[in-house]
Amino acid sequence: MTRLLGILICMFIGATVYMSSTVAQRQSVLREVAHHNDTWAISQTVSEFMRLEAQLAFYSLSLEETSIDDVRLRLDIIISRTISFKEGTLKDFLESKPFRKDTITELVSLIDELDKNLDTMDVAQIEDILVRMSALNGPLTHLSAQSVQKSWEDIEGNLEALENLHLIYSLVVAFLILCWGVLVILVFRHNRLLKQAQKEAEGLNNSLSAAGQELREKNRRLEYLAHYDSLTKLPNRVLFWEELEKALKASEPGASSVTLLLLDLDDFKSINDTMGHDLGDMLLDQVSARMLKFGTDAQMFCRLGGDEFACLLVGKTLDESLAFARGLAGWIALPYKIFNREIRIGCSVGLANADQPRCDDAQMLFKRADIGLYRAKASMQERICLFEDYMQAEFDDRQELEHDLRLAVERDEFELVYQKQVEVMSLNVHGVEALVRWNHPTRGQISPAAFIPIAEELGIIVELGEVILRRACIEATKWTKPIKIAVNLSPIQLQAPGIVGTVLEILNETGLDPARLELEITETVVLNDRNGVVDILNDLRALGVTIAIDDFGTGYSSLAVLRDIPFDTIKLDKAFVRDIAVSPEAEALVKLVIDVGNHLGRTVIIEGIETEAQHQCIRRMGCQVSQGFYFARPVKASMLDFLHVA
Repeated sequence: MTRLLGILICMFIGATVYMSSTVAQRQSVLREVAHHNDTWAISQTVSEFMRLEAQLAFYSLSLEETSIDDVRLRLDIIISRTISFKEGTLKDFLESKPFRKDTITELVSLIDELDKNLDTMDVAQIEDILVRMSALNGPLTHLSAQSVQKSWEDIEGNLEALENLHLIYSLVVAFLILCWGVLVILVFRHNRLLKQAQKEAEGLNNSLSAAGQELREKNRRLEYLAHYDSLTKLPNRVLFWEELEKALKASEPGASSVTLLLLDLDDFKSINDTMGHDLGDMLLDQVSARMLKFGTDAQMFCRLGGDEFACLLVGKTLDESLAFARGLAGWIALPYKIFNREIRIGCSVGLANADQPRCDDAQMLFKRADIGLYRAKASMQERICLFEDYMQAEFDDRQELEHDLRLAVERDEFELVYQKQVEVMSLNVHGVEALVRWNHPTRGQISPAAFIPIAEELGIIVELGEVILRRACIEATKWTKPIKIAVNLSPIQLQAPGIVGTVLEILNETGLDPARLELEITETVVLNDRNGVVDILNDLRALGVTIAIDDFGTGYSSLAVLRDIPFDTIKLDKAFVRDIAVSPEAEALVKLVIDVGNHLGRTVIIEGIETEAQHQCIRRMGCQVSQGFYFARPVKASMLDFLHVA
């Protein structure tokens, strides 16, 4: 240690000497080069200006030894000099006072005029330029003198500052050396005390009881971490499974019934993403505290992971378990206060009772409760679901359908059908809408309402949507009649990375005129990221395709959509059309949408026209385009004769 301190002190002293010598050397160098700066640039410019003036005078006298090329050479030199006036400290110096700025402005103006007109100037014009140049000689000489004076002032100021800095460095270094010396003394004294302490510690380190106690504490800590969640302090999955299996083994049918509750916090992910993980952790901690406070008669609460929790009830009837679940869900759903912010979340609960039907296997009971939780989360009303036998069959059927859907994308089991859109007044064909159908090998034809939501959940909707769009564009290019074709885009597909590039690639690949393609979106797509969706739609419209708002009126922001979202077509959902022939209120609502669309200059398509009365009603309203079973049902393109007639 002492040797190391000595080496450090020697190195510090050497560095100090080097620093001092460097400062002195830089002072000397500064004195040598400080003169060659802005002063040099200005003086050279003045010198070149006077040389230019002389050459121009010789040239005006038509002396044989002076040509226009000589004048041009001098002019180019001074032009290159004036460029430096627009940069760095020279620019600041020249613009600091009006006299300097005006002088340089006049110089640049005169040079530019001479540069533009030199080849065409006569003797009178040259003499006029010479007069103006002569008038500038004095100001330029005065400017050069000011530059020299300013340069010397700056140099002297810098030298004085460097000298002060050198003095300060020397004082600081001397002080630090003194500190090092004191530190060495303290280290020597500390080493002596440390040796004494080491002798005293040898006896304490030999204490086996202290070491044993420390080991036992560590073991208890490791056991706790293995069985409890570090954030919420609730039992974790490992301890939960042990307790569940123990309860099932000890239970008797009807006597000590076991009920398993699985809980999932609704909208927790969005809170975690928007407000931060720290706030999300605080929320989970408060939720767990509420669980413990509410369920004092519960066998166990545990955190399974993320925002998923479990509760084990023993010895309660089915009705008591349901009442407990409802009360717990309501208790958890009460507002939370974190950082003076009120946070609201919901809670979905799935229940499984070991007696209905009888189940002694922990894994099976957990799976049943998980199915109940899945149905509770899918429900729009009741967020608590008790597992029943039929749910297992439905769950298995759903799993099978998901598996088949993945294979269907690979095997290309989908086909397109088309429903025509007609102009209300003339009944001419306005366009067609492409609709996808899944031809399942055993279940038959499945409508998109059944499999599209599953595709979105599985994350394969983007791949499926691209297949549908490409096939629709390919088929449209084969039709003799170049009518517009509408294709639906899923909200997930619309917001997928590269959707604009995908559409452009398909258009280029198929050769379809972009003006014939209309992409249909639902208004609910703008709920999460309105600005991002608007940018995507603008980019798509820039390709030449049109945008239609499908199922208009069924979302959450219809009026805001009309104001903010770039679109070309409004497709009014058929739910608003069903009663227009018999209900004045329904007719007035549809008329309002038509009028708004016409006022905005948008095409309005009324969906769901199924009767003559409905058709006549929208004719009276002045609707432009309609679509529905009254005109045609969705069929294959080969069955639409009008597509193949020029």
